[in-house]
Amino acid sequence: MNGNAVLVQEACTPDRHQRDPVGRVQIVLPPGTAQFMEYPVVSTVNQAERSLVLHNHVFDDPGKLVTDSIESTNHPVIRTGGNLMHTTDRALNIDPRIEDPDKLKPLSRRGFIGRLVGGVAGATAFLSMSPKTYGAPAEEIFDMPGGARADDETYWEGVADQFLIRKGVSYMNTGTRGVSPRSVHQAQIEAVERVNSDPNMTWSTYFFPAMNEIREKMAAFVGANIDEIAFTNSTTDGMGLGFMGIELKRGDEILTTNYDYGWVKNMMKYRAKRDGLVFKMVDISEPRFRTLENSQEVVNAVEAGITPRTRFLTICHINYTDGFVMPVKEICDLARAKGIITLVDGAQPPGMMKLDLHELGCDMYAAAGHKYMLAAQHTGFLYVREAAADRVQPLVYTGSPDSDMSGAGKLVQRGSSSYSDRIAMGAALDFHNHITREAVEARLRYLTQRLIKGLKAVEGVTVYASDNPRNSCALVSFSIRDKKPSDIVGSMWYGPSWNGPNTYLRTVSASGDFSAVRASLHVMVTAKQVDALIDM
Repeated sequence: MNGNAVLVQEACTPDRHQRDPVGRVQIVLPPGTAQFMEYPVVSTVNQAERSLVLHNHVFDDPGKLVTDSIESTNHPVIRTGGNLMHTTDRALNIDPRIEDPDKLKPLSRRGFIGRLVGGVAGATAFLSMSPKTYGAPAEEIFDMPGGARADDETYWEGVADQFLIRKGVSYMNTGTRGVSPRSVHQAQIEAVERVNSDPNMTWSTYFFPAMNEIREKMAAFVGANIDEIAFTNSTTDGMGLGFMGIELKRGDEILTTNYDYGWVKNMMKYRAKRDGLVFKMVDISEPRFRTLENSQEVVNAVEAGITPRTRFLTICHINYTDGFVMPVKEICDLARAKGIITLVDGAQPPGMMKLDLHELGCDMYAAAGHKYMLAAQHTGFLYVREAAADRVQPLVYTGSPDSDMSGAGKLVQRGSSSYSDRIAMGAALDFHNHITREAVEARLRYLTQRLIKGLKAVEGVTVYASDNPRNSCALVSFSIRDKKPSDIVGSMWYGPSWNGPNTYLRTVSASGDFSAVRASLHVMVTAKQVDALIDM
């Protein structure tokens, strides 16, 4: 057995011999297993490699539960730490606590394929996939010229319905993991099927043409040239390629802030120890940095941390803790004037805000595909400014020694990549482009200010996100007097019972005593759900 819940007697269809005296199926849980688990509780059957979904379950005594009914599903499911359950089939990219596989059932394979216009571009076929009606056919709603008003709830509820999220779940954790809309989900599955059903598939026939198309589309999406874009596995992967690939000498200083991502700081500390570099952090933890009308004080704080020995500077575009939008352009202009190479951690903004990386002025920019881009896990990109490309060398290189080494592509010549994951990235770009980047950003800023203003009106709530729209977008951190952030997150998900309010938030912390709850808003979140969070 490789499941976490074990049937007393194994079978895909339990008969009366597997049931207790009142006709229920008995399940024995391994020692240490939590006494309640999110929907669904499952047991993976050893030989059939299918999962068993248990319904109407209760505990008779510690370590044992019983259920009234059981059904088989096609994809094994496992339980991981923190009671998280997810499918082991990476192509599905579903967390059953949040997403509803049943929403895929009305979409036949033929029906989906028939909507494809051709190639990756066909992934925008989400237009006619909504089972709901909001006063006009879905095609009319989504074909509104120029997108929609930020407060047009009919339109945005139609957009939200393109996701597989379970009814009653308010998903507000895109800053950690973005859920894919159905068009992206289906495009990824079709790509997996294409790879596995065509034994003659070659990289030259499928992979490279698709990658060039998606790479060009990504470059246009973020305001870059195609030769400045390299696909990666995540933001952290891109940060590693960028930082570890530049030449630094013993005694050189590398600079970041104390609000930057912990894993990136660990990476910097590791190289500092290995190569004799000096690791430094700028303290931007004071609350005054969050309430500025003019971000020049942040620029001044960074400038104060620069010395003649500073060679490298990295900052977050948006601090993942409090959602503060950093003055990236001003800081990058400052660094370039001093000959300092810059790498921006852009885990959040792509898919959240309209980007122009040329205008932003950074040397490198690393981002994720699985957050606000709404693409698959294990996707991301690294931008390397054309004029800075010679300063960054690949860590692993498997291309031809005669290949052109002038662009960003040299950094990811390191073996095979996942075709289906890349196709999902292209489908996600199509999804965003159809709604338009401008409309998405306007909607997210609207929801952000709605949540900030609502929370600030609640007694005992402290909001850390700036109420200046220029300094905040989509990430709203807050705390409640005399309540631990972890308790708030737990109560908003579980409530008094296992199927409580079902609002998915997370905790965040930073240097000093900063600890808060973070709500990450995206287009699957409705105004009604924002208001419900305020009223909780």
